[in-house]
Formats: sequence, C-alpha cells, structure tokens
Amino acid sequence: MTLKDKNILLCITGSIACYKSVDLYRELKREGANVKITVSSSAAKFISPYIFESFGEEVFSDDAFKSPLAHVSLSKYADLILIAPATYNTINKLACGIADTLITLVVSASQDKPKVLVPAMNPNMFSNKILQKNLDSLIEQNFYVVSPGIGGLACGDFGEGKFPDTSDIMFELESVFKEKTLKGRRVLITAGATREYLDPVRFISNASSGKMGISLANEAIKLGAEVSLIALNIDTSCQYINKNIRIIKCKSFADLKDALLSEFKRCGILLMAAAVSDYSFKEKSSNKIKKGDLNLNVELVQNEDLLKALSEMKKEEQIIFGFAAETDSVIENGRKKLSEKSLDYIFINDVSKDIIGGDENEGFLINKTGEIKTFKRESKNKLAEELLAEISL
Repeated sequence: MTLKDKNILLCITGSIACYKSVDLYRELKREGANVKITVSSSAAKFISPYIFESFGEEVFSDDAFKSPLAHVSLSKYADLILIAPATYNTINKLACGIADTLITLVVSASQDKPKVLVPAMNPNMFSNKILQKNLDSLIEQNFYVVSPGIGGLACGDFGEGKFPDTSDIMFELESVFKEKTLKGRRVLITAGATREYLDPVRFISNASSGKMGISLANEAIKLGAEVSLIALNIDTSCQYINKNIRIIKCKSFADLKDALLSEFKRCGILLMAAAVSDYSFKEKSSNKIKKGDLNLNVELVQNEDLLKALSEMKKEEQIIFGFAAETDSVIENGRKKLSEKSLDYIFINDVSKDIIGGDENEGFLINKTGEIKTFKRESKNKLAEELLAEISL
C-alpha cells in the first residue's frame, strides 16, 4: 500500500463535481493515508464541510481569522497536496502565483511538495489555450495533472472535462511516490491466455485471467516506463488498466507471434506473463461442427517456442523475463527453461496450489546467474511491484 501513512492534504474547490471528493476521501482512508481537508468558500456552496466533520475530520476553510497560520501548518503537514476538483479559476491563480485563498496560500508555502491537480470543468474551459498553457507551466514546477474524463457533464455538454474515475486519481497518487526506475524504457508485456480454435465456437485454452500481466503493466507505468500490453482474450472492462498503457488485442498463438515479432524489436524489456498454448489443431473447421459429428478424432501440432525464438533475436541491451507454470519439480524445471530459452529471469509457480486465474500468486524467481528468490503468496499487484524491483538495468 504505497499511500499507507502518507499525509495527504485534500483541497476541494468550487466545481459542481466536488461531491465526488467524498468517495475520493474514503478511498484514501481505505489505503491507509492520513488526510486533512480544506474546502474553499465556493466549494462549500456545493458540499457541506459537515460531511467530512461527521467522519471525524477537521475541515479548514478560507476563514483566515479562525486559523491565521493554517496555510503554514498545512504545508508542513502534507507529503502531497491533492486539489480535487481543481477549477479553471484555481489552476490559473496557481500558475500566476496568486495566493488569495487558503488553498492557494498552502500551495505557495509548499514549493518542495508534490502537488496533484484534478481538473473538472466545461470542455470549452478545459481546452482554453490560457488554461492549457498554465497547466504546462505548473507541470514544470512539480505539479502532476490527472487528465479529466470524456463524457457528459452537468452543464449538458459532452467532451473532456469530466471529473476522472477515483481509480485514475489513486493511480496517479501512488505513481508520485514511486522512483521512476524505468523512465525512458519501453516495456512489452503479454497477459491472458491464447485460444486455439477447432471451429468458430470451440477452442482449447487455459484458466489464465491476465491479472499478473495487467498488474505488471500498471506497475511499469508507475515506474515511468512506456508500456505496451498484448492482451490475449482479456475482458479489459473488468480489470483496471491505466489509460496510458497501449493495448494490443490478440486471440490465438498465431496472433501473438505476429504481435511479438512486430513489437519486440522496439522494446527494452519483455515480460512474457501470458499462458501460451503449446499445441494447436492441425486441421480447423470454418463451420461449427454439428453435435452429431462430435465423436471425432483431432490431431494436434506443437507450437513454436516463442520465448526461445525471441531470445535468438535479442540484442545485448534487451531483457527477457519469462513466466512458467509447473506442477512438480518446480525449481528444477525453471532452471532448465531459463537455460534452454536463454532468459534473463524466469518466475515459476506451482499451479497445483490453486493460483492460476486468481488474485494472488506465489513462486520462485531465478535469474541468469542462478540465484533463486522465494515469493510467498501475496496479491498480484504487490508481486508485480517486487518482481519489477528485481530487474537490474
């Protein structure tokens, strides 16, 4: 939990979207963050500070006489200042150095603290050249911006300016506290399971959900990488995938092979987390096989070893990280695959332990020097963080 015990100052300005800050506050608390809240006088017309007070929080306002040095104490308290929603007026004031509200005063006294802006406004206001110029200026001054969503707004207009999903905001906050160890690196990740079709409706596959690959992709983005995800038969709407991840959708072994051959030469790191079919059907039917014809024999042919083929194409500076599922002699088989495929790393797990398709994972990491590291069962998000930390660039 990256935000655990972090001191977050949640600043709420006067957008009609400010009611969504309540859900954001609750998510911050669920992640273990310490939160203090400021509500501007304009925001107080949309949302009562009493909502947060009912949660046991002290709410700070623009009343300077109530807490004349609040801007100083709050700036010292905060590990991060989150302005959500951030209005057109507040963003432009910050860019011009105007400090006539408690929120702008706090920011002016917090030069070395990271600040995250969550713009929410009419699409024409968000695309205004003055605002965009000022956002660019703020980004150069240790500000981070969570891009607003696209959709229908309270004013009835449709476009970019909608308060983003809480998950996107939380993702950005976690990213702020991450060291950008993969900045400038292109990372290619595979996730999910291939499907080898016998006819248009029947196929052989496995229970891989793609969660491990998605977790790796999200974590790589937080570390500053440019990430492409080859998604094999994954319902991307059911799992959070950061919008900065480029998604390449594939179905079969042949699709995967084409995508890898096209993308591998441009990447610096390949993480092969997908479960790839070892076999495909020698003959396939273009029409659905009728029920009465199902008493039939089918012949399988072995698919090419893609990892081995890619290793033969690999440049010296590239890194290939393989994954393998085993049910016995796990470490021994892992060592063998690492050597045979000329990999830099391999993570092996025992799928007899009810891991495949689940939210948690465990296993062993072996690097090319033969060093073995054990990972006990934990969430795939946490494991992704630990595995990427093991990569030596």
